[in-house]
Amino acid sequence: MEDITDNTAWYPNYLSGLKRGLDNNKVDYVFTSVVPQGVNDPVLLTRYTLFELVMNSANPPKNIFIQEHDVWNPFTVDMNPESLSFYHHPDLKGILFTHPSMIEWGQRCLKPNSGVTITAGGFPYNHDFINERIKNIKPANEREKLIVFPGRLNEFYQPYLSVRLGIELVERGYRVVIASPINPMDYYPVDIWREIGFEVGRYSQPDFYTLLSEATAAISMTIGGSLTLSLYEAHLLGAKAILPKGKVGYAPFTEMFTPRFDLLNPREALEILDNDVKIDIDTKWFSEQYYTETLLNLIEIKNRT
Repeated sequence: MEDITDNTAWYPNYLSGLKRGLDNNKVDYVFTSVVPQGVNDPVLLTRYTLFELVMNSANPPKNIFIQEHDVWNPFTVDMNPESLSFYHHPDLKGILFTHPSMIEWGQRCLKPNSGVTITAGGFPYNHDFINERIKNIKPANEREKLIVFPGRLNEFYQPYLSVRLGIELVERGYRVVIASPINPMDYYPVDIWREIGFEVGRYSQPDFYTLLSEATAAISMTIGGSLTLSLYEAHLLGAKAILPKGKVGYAPFTEMFTPRFDLLNPREALEILDNDVKIDIDTKWFSEQYYTETLLNLIEIKNRT
């Protein structure tokens, strides 16, 4: 099932990567935006926004699997506990998380002795899809002294933490951009940030990719599935991807990047930048094939039990 009303930036890439992965593995499938009634075939819900449709169905599918791109974490202010009630749906068989460290969080939301299987398959990143969008953008050999903070401007934690680090970067002579796919919320002191020397605001996807292709680094001061993808795209465009780590077993979900800075010691982010530390990325977690194999294995496991 797909949500044809969802405008999230990463969702088209996810759907295209999923379809290619299924095609490459010669899997028969149908995409639909309506709830299949009472079918025994496995049904994958590709967005949490579809949960309510299934919950309200008089005759829901009998073998439901859900893709979870992100999950609640202590930094998130936009979280409705009722949305997790779907984890208790009697026909739910499995959950496929993007990041391995999400698994423990998902298990906390299940009922005791639940028969739901949880695993992680990464993100089926369609590199052809993204290459088509950036084919006219050539990563610069000589990087500009530019730092990009990708993310959203509708959450309190990313901008303010970014601003604190950004002030020091401006003092070091960097051009600092806080970029977002949406307009800044009214309560942010954007004019003051601009007086400090930041560029702040909404960037179109092409302009955002151009920024990343010129930047020395992209830094995230927080976590989340969309931010992880933004930093991966920064890497593809030649910018150093600098992300935080947290306490073992807890958020953030950034474990495919090594090394990372300590969230409680953000000065480590500056050390990574100053020392030009090489960032290794476990690209398995951005593979169409790995994602598809994990999904198919999950379905096969549940069909046997």
